[in-house]
Amino acid sequence: FPPQERSVRSMSSHRERVVRGSVASEHVVQLFDETESLVASVSSYLIDGWKRGDNLLVVARAAHWALASAELEARGYPVVEQIASGKLMALDAATTMATFMVNGDPQPDKFRGSVGGLVSRLTDDPLTGLTIYGEMVDILAAQGNLNAAEQLEALWNDLGVCHPFPVLCGY
Repeated sequence: FPPQERSVRSMSSHRERVVRGSVASEHVVQLFDETESLVASVSSYLIDGWKRGDNLLVVARAAHWALASAELEARGYPVVEQIASGKLMALDAATTMATFMVNGDPQPDKFRGSVGGLVSRLTDDPLTGLTIYGEMVDILAAQGNLNAAEQLEALWNDLGVCHPFPVLCGY
């Protein structure tokens, strides 16, 4: 690097990565102003994944999942049947976070072992995609732990390099 580029680069602790070629994963963040808009958007997002034949992974607050699953059922998505068949996995966000958080920070190895292992199993079949909805980062942000929230977003992005999936993070 020329000297001026080196000094600018070293002043920033945040690095952006550029992905070249086609991107198989997509990471979307959506801000919700009310629970009703969250339920409507998440339900539509998950139904779109179901229509593509994807497995579904939901990592949400229990109250949000209860409302979203009721909306899914009302729209013709067989929640109980899909859970029983393994096509849908719904996890509590706080309980899931407890598997990889240590002293308020996500541990990459633990995240890869718990969430990554689950994603790996759900993407084993090359003919079946995976659609993910999550609220773990929102929980960290609501707690004011923005550094951990940013780290967790990066871990999801890293996981998306190994296993292609769209993920919607609700805030």
